[in-house]
Amino acid sequence: MSLTHHLAAGDLLNALRGAACPSSALHLYSLLRLRLRPSDPSYLASRAAVLALKPLSAASSLPLLSHFHGHLLRSNLIAYPHVASSLLRSYSLLSPSAAHQLFDQIPPATCNIYVLNIMLASLCRSSDLDSARAFFDGIPDKEAVSWSTMLACYFSRGRLADGFALFRSVTFTTNIAVDCIMLTTLLTACTSAGLLPPFCRSVHGYVVRCTLPTSMHLGTTLIDCYAKAGHLDYATRVFSRVPNRNVMHWTAMICGMASHLRNKEAVQLFEEMCQRRVQPNEMTFTAVLSACVNAGLVEKGREFFKLMVDRYCLEPNIHHYGCMVDLYGKARLLEDAYEVIKTMKVEPNVFIWTSLLAACKKFKNVKIAIEGMEKALALEISD
Repeated sequence: MSLTHHLAAGDLLNALRGAACPSSALHLYSLLRLRLRPSDPSYLASRAAVLALKPLSAASSLPLLSHFHGHLLRSNLIAYPHVASSLLRSYSLLSPSAAHQLFDQIPPATCNIYVLNIMLASLCRSSDLDSARAFFDGIPDKEAVSWSTMLACYFSRGRLADGFALFRSVTFTTNIAVDCIMLTTLLTACTSAGLLPPFCRSVHGYVVRCTLPTSMHLGTTLIDCYAKAGHLDYATRVFSRVPNRNVMHWTAMICGMASHLRNKEAVQLFEEMCQRRVQPNEMTFTAVLSACVNAGLVEKGREFFKLMVDRYCLEPNIHHYGCMVDLYGKARLLEDAYEVIKTMKVEPNVFIWTSLLAACKKFKNVKIAIEGMEKALALEISD
């Protein structure tokens, strides 16, 4: 008998919590069910079922999920609200129609607000927004999550009029607290859909009127929204009023400046960030190195790349290496650009080779161009 069989039920539950693949999850679940005695707390079996569902849904296997669904029915574990809601969530990610069928079978006593919100999210992912709205309207005692889900659905699908009307409704006709999480969700949906300026200004005004904190994700998202819309003055205004700015606020502002070719301001922000002892991350370095490329700031780029590795102990990725190759190539430092490629700790991709070859063509460096062409062709053949 293997060592796993000797583990206590609690240990098996912990092992199941860390299971990544469906076969391991089902094996551990079966062992746990075998070890359970009638005197054991009933929550152990239901908790195990919930933990097993996570890797099953991640595997995107509808037959496997249906098989486990049958077991939950036979064992009556589906009567537990948290099991029913977890199963519904799994189905909603794989098959909205199957999720709808399951929802119709869930007993009313089990159908709590959590279950209703999962079903609403499933309907919002479909193309039938009118059905989603009808379902939303039928939810009694709607929570903030219900409103956020429906609002994000409208804005992400471009239904601006419906979205604004619903936002006014939750703001003025309910007791729901429109908090930072809800606003961040909505702004993110608008950013993804490219519907930035009108709603961004509305949310910003609401934040100011209600004195909501911008020190966490909401401030970062507001900065990002304004920057992507080209309103860098508004982005700067939000940024300057954020207390205790963290790496995400600084990075959003630096990215905004760099993306609109305000390169020297991006570099200045980065240097100020370091002076204030805020540790940059990989995304920060991608943004500031891009600014150096755009402005032709070779020495600054070289300094920042060295800083990334030596002071902040960050491993450069393909984007950082690509920036350095582009920076050196545009400055006619083709030997330096080629040296970056030769010493990279990741495999150079076609874009990096193309950048080098374009610089070689521009500055007529035949030797490096021939070597680079051979490497690039070998890479294309292997792909």
